Amino acid sequence: MITPPPSPPTAVREFGAFWEALRQLLPLPLTPATSQDDAPAITPLEEALELSLQRIIEPARVSCTGETLRRYGTATAPRSCEPEDTGPRFPAAVVFPNSEQEIAQLLMWAEERDLRLLPWGGGAAPYLHKQLRTAPYIVVDLRYLNRVLDLAPQQQEVRVQSGVTWTALEAYLAQHKLTSGQCFPWDPATVGGAVATQSVSVKALRYGDLHQNVLAIRALCPAGPIRLRPARPGAADERGLMLGTFGAWGIVTEVSLRLHPIPAERVVLMAGYNTWGEALAKLELLRQAGKGVAAARIVSTREMSLFADTATSSIRRWFRQLLGSAAAEFQLILDLEGTHEEVGALRRQSEEVLHDKDLKNMDNGRETQPGQPDYAPYWPALQKLWKQHVLAHMLTAVVPWHDAAPFLRDWEEALRSMLLTTGGRPGQVLTTAWAAPEYVMLRTLVLGFRPENASDASLEQIEDIQAVALAIKQHWHIEEPPAQLVTQALGKISETLDPNSVMLR
Repeated sequence: MITPPPSPPTAVREFGAFWEALRQLLPLPLTPATSQDDAPAITPLEEALELSLQRIIEPARVSCTGETLRRYGTATAPRSCEPEDTGPRFPAAVVFPNSEQEIAQLLMWAEERDLRLLPWGGGAAPYLHKQLRTAPYIVVDLRYLNRVLDLAPQQQEVRVQSGVTWTALEAYLAQHKLTSGQCFPWDPATVGGAVATQSVSVKALRYGDLHQNVLAIRALCPAGPIRLRPARPGAADERGLMLGTFGAWGIVTEVSLRLHPIPAERVVLMAGYNTWGEALAKLELLRQAGKGVAAARIVSTREMSLFADTATSSIRRWFRQLLGSAAAEFQLILDLEGTHEEVGALRRQSEEVLHDKDLKNMDNGRETQPGQPDYAPYWPALQKLWKQHVLAHMLTAVVPWHDAAPFLRDWEEALRSMLLTTGGRPGQVLTTAWAAPEYVMLRTLVLGFRPENASDASLEQIEDIQAVALAIKQHWHIEEPPAQLVTQALGKISETLDPNSVMLR
């Protein structure tokens, strides 16, 4: 079992301080209001079903309390609401299995009672591509499947359970001078969750994506366990049944990963630019040069000012040194990894490609990565904004490089317009762009004002914003890679599994 390393000391802002920082971006009152909306109704699992469920999973790992169900509902999960939703949805129960045997029993139990199961990894996008409709569903939190099952340093391979977080896995592998090469900004992100959503690592420029690093996947579906491997000569790539299919066919329980030697040195560089176009052009030049940068991203200075921990003197000193008196609107941040000689060469090459001798060197350590905020500790503050009629919602897009600049212009203009139209006051759009070999990954946090009336109107506001975001994607013919994989899996499912026996979304 992996024990996550203790988190470094981080001064997470209290909501009052967060509100004050947000007032620099939105026309908010001096202090937040004290009134609160009524909590949505929650319907827990019937007592008879709960007792039946506790026969296969011990009662301590089955929860039907309102507090727990609310925590796993659509209203509190990032990127949760789908256009077809008619209001906040909550599970009827949350279970915490600790073995494949319990998951297998749970699958049979749920199928017999026509109940849906929602696998839950780190919680970043649990409801994405899910069609829950009105049927009761049960969240399956995989946090207790968090063991390293087999490590083969000579073969540079590791087999882990799906509930292992990438943060804990990297800490474990570092003891053996190894790394998975995969990195995700959401700290609680799990291996199984990344496989299910086909998440693209922010270090894909150097280490490749999951397609290149996942060696095998083990999953459970009602028809039984399956083990999926990469394509062999004359055979299809079996991993497409689970990699990027959002738990449509079953629950990922184990993943085998390719490993890489841990870098001996890491340097983080930053340069400031005044426009999106200028910063994005520099980022694409760097990607085209293929110099082996581990990660490259553009983040707005406004986002940094909102989420960066500016409470520590070292961060304040770093900001003054980096930004000076004339802060640029956008910051290009580069992560360089390798041997001492490799990092030195990468820095010189990056300066040459960017024609920028003013790349600032950031000190080593987690606190010097304000361009990569961990939204986990801040998410409670974003949730509280709903009580203040302030909208905080996340949108993503994966865009081919040749369309990145014009798409981003249309994307942000449309979202700003929708925030003003639906909320009645100007909003804020904060986008971070990450470089991948074939795509630029955009993560946009939209901040605006909700209607002052019932919560139904607020949900309609999100639906309108999502519809506009989808329209912009369709206009540019953008289909994110996970959707392509889902389509491939749907086409192959009849060749591998009985369609009547797989777990439906």
